[in-house]
Amino acid sequence: MSAALSLCPHLALGRHRRARADRPGAGIIPPGSHGDKPDRYLLGITRAYRTRFIPEHGFTVYLPAPFKTVRAYAYGLEGQLHPATDTR
Repeated sequence: MSAALSLCPHLALGRHRRARADRPGAGIIPPGSHGDKPDRYLLGITRAYRTRFIPEHGFTVYLPAPFKTVRAYAYGLEGQLHPATDTR
């Protein structure tokens, strides 16, 4: 469940570069979103979810069931993601 925290460069590295907008497959930032990254992430673990397609924007959203467990992660000084030890 937590594999994305180390395998996805956008999550794993605090200062990962985004793909150029003119690059094929660079994707889009959905309306209402922004490209800024938080300094920490919460990983909510659930056993079920629903999906909903938003036709006017052309993408699918995932709606999780209540979380069974929540884990906090923050970027260290070296820019790597680690389990958070403080409760901010």
